[in-house]
Amino acid sequence: MSDRPESSSRTRSRLVGLAATLAAACWAAFALARSTGMTGVAQSSTGCACHSTTPNANGPVTVTITGPQVVAPNSTSNYTLSVSGGPATTFGGFNLKASGGTLVAGSNSQLLNGELTHFNRNSRSWTFAWQAPAADGTVNFFAVSQAVNGNGGNSGDSWNWYGGAANTPFAITVNSLVGVDGQAAASLSLAPARPNPFASSTAIEFALARAGYARLDVLDLGGRRVKTLLAGELPAGRHLASWDGRDLRGGPAPSGLYVVRLTAAGTTLSTKVTRVSR
Repeated sequence: MSDRPESSSRTRSRLVGLAATLAAACWAAFALARSTGMTGVAQSSTGCACHSTTPNANGPVTVTITGPQVVAPNSTSNYTLSVSGGPATTFGGFNLKASGGTLVAGSNSQLLNGELTHFNRNSRSWTFAWQAPAADGTVNFFAVSQAVNGNGGNSGDSWNWYGGAANTPFAITVNSLVGVDGQAAASLSLAPARPNPFASSTAIEFALARAGYARLDVLDLGGRRVKTLLAGELPAGRHLASWDGRDLRGGPAPSGLYVVRLTAAGTTLSTKVTRVSR
């Protein structure tokens, strides 16, 4: 009878110690996995929630993707994803997913579970290649990236999605007219808004490869339509539209980042514009 309390106490101590050891091992494995890549979060509504529950929690972070947004079918193009802001170090990570085509890892990146990610935490810029599908259409990249402080844990880091909101696409138009008879400049295209940022008015130039129906909308980062700039049949060639910063009701749209989306010939192009207060 007198030995039972000691035996029970020793058993509880062993169980507590075992649990602590397992927890430490799991945490070490988790931290290692994250430092050598992450997938499945590029389109997640919670982003990198293991580092913080909200984006920009430890300093504003901007995720940038650069590379061609109008390409020919089956062509291969080079892209760079980078993250800036957040903790003042050179450490970071990312996850990028494509809705079509073939991703090819480049500098500081690797292909994991069909998506691109980092293979160490020692960079905030990553390159990759992408082969377009064989058919004309639109393919979207989705990405999330983080700037980490290098303390070995998940605290003090900052992250964000590309475009500043979940599921903001980096849209690429695959167009068979590109590179045919020098028509790359005459194919469907959407130029950046100018000026950008703007306070009172901005101009958007676009080109149609052939006559047909076209629609130009301004969307907020949640994908809601703020303003339709034009919608109707247009001839082939270059066109110019403008946005005075007002919404569908005629009132001033809030300051912030917006997406200008062109839909024509069964494809979609987009560019971003920032409206600022006077």
